[in-house]
Amino acid sequence: MTITIILIGALISLVFYYLWTLKSNYDYFKRRNIPGPPPKLFFGHYLSIWSTLSFNRQIPEWTRKYGSLYGIFQGTRPIYVASDVDFLQEVFIKQFSLFHSRPMNFLVRMLKSNAPGLASAHGNQWRRQRHVINPTFTTVKLKMMTPLMNKCIRSLMNKIDEKIDNEFNIFTLYKRLTMDVMC
Repeated sequence: MTITIILIGALISLVFYYLWTLKSNYDYFKRRNIPGPPPKLFFGHYLSIWSTLSFNRQIPEWTRKYGSLYGIFQGTRPIYVASDVDFLQEVFIKQFSLFHSRPMNFLVRMLKSNAPGLASAHGNQWRRQRHVINPTFTTVKLKMMTPLMNKCIRSLMNKIDEKIDNEFNIFTLYKRLTMDVMC
């Protein structure tokens, strides 16, 4: 009887400790004075995002409400959402070598092969790949490529206009566009 009471007490204590830890984890952004929508216990903002019409509508709504830098939770993991162009330029261009250990996306984790590309690489491997690829995407080179990409996109739009009255596979057209732009 005494052991049962002790075990039940220990179990209740563990549950309360877990809930307290979870709750304090959700205070991550509050402790840093970063605004954001209030998370739901266990789910973070998954329910808010999936219950709305579109993720692409929810994020701009939160951006209008909380500003260009705010925090949300992917389950229990804190995620910064930034829409300030200057901040993003600082992080992704000027200080990109400091931001190489991003959490791996579920889909990327599923598709990851033994030779990961830039999207799924981490740490020094990502830093090395980014260093090699970076000179290819300078502003001058991208501006030189823009007319060629626009030509490919106009061609795609013409093909869509031709097929607009019938059912067609847009995926095939997008694959062709991707190959045209890359080659």
